[in-house]
Amino acid sequence: MAGGRVRIRSTGAHYAWLGLEIALVGIICLLVLAIAWSRNVTLDMTPTREHTLSDQAQRTARRLERDVKITVFYNSQEQGKVREIKDTLRRFADQSSHIEFRMVDLDRSPLLANQYGIVNYNTGVIESDGRRLLVRDLNEDELTAGLIKIIEGGQRVAVFAVGHGENDPTNPDPRSGLSQAAKALEAENYRIERMADLRGGIPDEVSLLVVANPRSDFTESEIAAVSSYLEGGGGALFLVEAGSSPRLAALLREFGIEQGNDLVVDERNRLFFADSFAPQVAFFNDQILPYTGAPPAVLPLAQSILPIDPSRQGVQVAPFAFTGTDTWADKDRLVVEGVVPTFKEGVDLPGPVPVAAIARIAGRDDATSGSLVVVGDGEFASNLYVGTLGNRDLFLNLAHLAGRAEALIATRREMLPGGTFSRLHLTAPQARTLFWVSVVLLPLTMLLLGGAIGWRRRARSAG
Repeated sequence: MAGGRVRIRSTGAHYAWLGLEIALVGIICLLVLAIAWSRNVTLDMTPTREHTLSDQAQRTARRLERDVKITVFYNSQEQGKVREIKDTLRRFADQSSHIEFRMVDLDRSPLLANQYGIVNYNTGVIESDGRRLLVRDLNEDELTAGLIKIIEGGQRVAVFAVGHGENDPTNPDPRSGLSQAAKALEAENYRIERMADLRGGIPDEVSLLVVANPRSDFTESEIAAVSSYLEGGGGALFLVEAGSSPRLAALLREFGIEQGNDLVVDERNRLFFADSFAPQVAFFNDQILPYTGAPPAVLPLAQSILPIDPSRQGVQVAPFAFTGTDTWADKDRLVVEGVVPTFKEGVDLPGPVPVAAIARIAGRDDATSGSLVVVGDGEFASNLYVGTLGNRDLFLNLAHLAGRAEALIATRREMLPGGTFSRLHLTAPQARTLFWVSVVLLPLTMLLLGGAIGWRRRARSAG
């Protein structure tokens, strides 16, 4: 009897402890689910990160300070497209609590579609504070552009000077055109205009003046107009080649920026099958241009941009973009085909070489308002190069820096490169390493391993 009672009590204690353990496991599982629900973390293993918003899209969504409602009119027969749109919208909503979206079948809601003026499938409407914006292509880029317009409100104006042989924002030519760069600016809420003659002055509504690779000089009256525009609080971006536009170079010196009239050499980081005269921008001054994680930009035939003491009052100058420590600026600009360039001590400028500088100009009311950004290359934003590595990001971020729109500085989703460039960008050392490892070392290793195994088998057979 006593032994039986002991066994009953032991069995009861065992079930009590088992129940307690099950309860604790259940509580732990619920806590894990709660944490997972509150902190949604996903791993995007795709090579192009198709299921992750770009840095620009994330920054834009987080900038929202008022509620935004997105209504999508879809085609029920295209379920794959519907899922794609819904996943994209959900990623935006995960970045901001101000974003709300709904999916509406266009065929089943003709009255609502008529109220919004929608006649095409897979079209959306962004609403905020009584403002409506139509989005015809519901991909990440178009939605980001729409949110930027909602946030910014009014449209910025960017004027491209075209009267001195500059690269034209309407020209689709691969080498002399800037049409892709201009379209990228349009997507970020800029209205693009052209001015062939600056003598009449630059309108006050202009947020950004772009002068891209002028081949002839400015007149004295145009120089005066640009100077007045900057002193009045305007923003300007100058992409200049060595030895061009003497009057313009003199104006830049007045604002404390001097062109080196040299040729930057980057032998170590040159692209595969390219020469040494397309240096990469290795690093920036983060206090001027915040780091965004964008790939390095490539500047073909770049010159150094050097800060000097400005002759004008109220101007602050600083370089902010530099090539690598193993680059240099060739003062002779002497290029001999088939000859590797060498650094000349005491003559050439050693790296890091500054290739961009900014001048902050005090306005007429003693407030720092004008902004002048100068880059020592006129071609990196052309249609041929703008899709290479980080060139598009660099152009847009410099434009926003000059136009005092720093909130738009970001890294965008990768675009297809132009011309004969490949999506796979390798430097010459990387290409040599890949060749020796994949073509020489691995096959040789397999050959030696196979020979060793065969010799060992023959030795065993002979024994």
